[in-house]
Amino acid sequence: MNSEIRKMFCDLLGEDRVFTEEAMSQHTTFKIGGPADYFLMPDKGEDVGRVIKICKEKEIPYFILGNGSNLLVSDEGYCGVIIQLYRNYGGITVEGTNIRAGAGALLSQIASAAKNASLTGFEFAGGIPGTLGGAVVMNAGAYGGEMKDVLKEVTVMTEQGEIMTIPAEKLEMGYRTSLVKKAGYLVLEAVISLKAG
Repeated sequence: MNSEIRKMFCDLLGEDRVFTEEAMSQHTTFKIGGPADYFLMPDKGEDVGRVIKICKEKEIPYFILGNGSNLLVSDEGYCGVIIQLYRNYGGITVEGTNIRAGAGALLSQIASAAKNASLTGFEFAGGIPGTLGGAVVMNAGAYGGEMKDVLKEVTVMTEQGEIMTIPAEKLEMGYRTSLVKKAGYLVLEAVISLKAG
């Protein structure tokens, strides 16, 4: 662990969002995985971009983590930075028949918000483990529905740090793939379009 790099992350995010030698077994659904050098929990897209910029400048490998669903991590851990978007980056807002959610929002939480707002169309995702970000990247689906059926737009960050919003019709979503996956974009948030019912 490099104290200078740790200080850079703490100055950016605050000490309560920066952990060192964090056991990855605490952050995967299979409960396996050794320590990560750095485990960061940003809560704003700008901070995610700044963390990635530091990683690139210092040549530190990084990995974006959601809920850790079905993720296998070595007992040796991860040499680099884990950027978790699950706990602090999962806000959900109902806007009429649309739901705006952060990449770290659990699909089950979004389905619950839809139910509570008497919205239909997202039932297929209620039992899928994982977060919205990963679901968008891979066009997750089950029970005859998939993300491409309900997405209105997705806000992403490019590898260069540019933030842009892409309408659903330009996402090139197919079976377990999307433009987001092909281009290496990072999902920040998405708007899901549902119906009253």
